Amino acid sequence: MHKPMTMHRLNRLLAALSYLLILVGPLAIVLLRRRDRFTLYHACQSLALVGGAVVVPLLWLVFGWLTAFVSVEYPLLFIIPIGLALFMPVIRQQQRAMRYKGQVSWFSMLSTLAVAAALIYATYRLIEWLAPVLLPLGGALLFMASFSIVMAAALALVIAWVAGIVNALTGQVRPVPVYGEWGQRLFLRLTS
Repeated sequence: MHKPMTMHRLNRLLAALSYLLILVGPLAIVLLRRRDRFTLYHACQSLALVGGAVVVPLLWLVFGWLTAFVSVEYPLLFIIPIGLALFMPVIRQQQRAMRYKGQVSWFSMLSTLAVAAALIYATYRLIEWLAPVLLPLGGALLFMASFSIVMAAALALVIAWVAGIVNALTGQVRPVPVYGEWGQRLFLRLTS
């Protein structure tokens, strides 16, 4: 931060209002009081909270729609993340062999590769068998189960919102929990 931030009573009140007047307050501060770095900082933190409140549920909807669609239309696409997860030990063995100049035996790497390929084939056969029966439900169940992430993000949003108001009223320049990094990036862009 280039200049020391002024923390008069009016500035603290305006900074708190940027959290209370959701979206309107921070945008007004960005437009009208851009030179007041303290209120601008808190306006950017408030805008980060608004961004989190919008982005997290939208990502959840996109994820849910994609998993439901894939589980009904293309159930065999589930083999891709499973295959990648099963090939990770093979990749780690290869990296270890490169790092230690071949000290890891090629036999162990080939046997790990064979086990991974066998597991992927077995998973493919299982998905092919379960696809018409259970997988159409899997996408919807995964969509509903992932809603807990949205709820955790909403709880973090409330905690960050209260922390932002407290920081503004006490004259502290501190990022809000979880979402504060977004606000700091926006603040740096607006002040540079």
